[in-house]
Parts: sequence; structure tokens; C-alpha cells
Amino acid sequence: MNVASVISNIRKGGPVYTVYKIVKGVFDDRSHADELYCELIPLLHDYLMQGRRFNDPQIQHIVNILRELPADGARRRNFEKRYLQDEYGLRDLPTDPRKIPYGFWH
Repeated sequence: MNVASVISNIRKGGPVYTVYKIVKGVFDDRSHADELYCELIPLLHDYLMQGRRFNDPQIQHIVNILRELPADGARRRNFEKRYLQDEYGLRDLPTDPRKIPYGFWH
């Protein structure tokens, strides 16, 4: 495949462009999830240090946001089972999303 045909496919919205959009979307989703995670976790840890419980509305709001961040499928289910079931799981959340074990995050 030469450069001219790639450019023409991109302009037409051809299969090369479609694959590019899918791959770019996955990386954008991960970087967005990582950024949001890094903003939420310090807030969550502060709330827990203040003595707020798992059923507190503000904690539950953060939990609901965190529930949607991992990739769909098994990773999301694993993340939810491991970290979002109770207060102990929330306390185990690492501050850096890169430290979340494989199979739980993007």
C-alpha cells in the first residue's frame, strides 16, 4: 500500500481510517481514564481519612465514576469486584493507575 492510497482511504473514511479511529479511541479512553483516576483517588482517600463510610453519598458518587473507567468486559468486572465492593477495597486502590494489576485496568 502506498502513501497516496492511504491518504485517499483516510479522506474517504475507508477501512484504514476506521481502524485508525478505533485504535486512537482506545488510547484516548485510557489516557482520559488515567487522568480522571489520578484526580479522583486523592479526593477519595481524603474522604476516607475523614472517617466517611462506604455508604456516604459523596463516596458513592466517586465509586460510580470509578466503576465506568476501566475497559469494558472482564477488566471492568474484575476491577469492580476487587476494589469497589467495600471500604477496604477502596483503601487498596493505588494512587497511580499504572500500579493497578493487569486484568483490572486498560
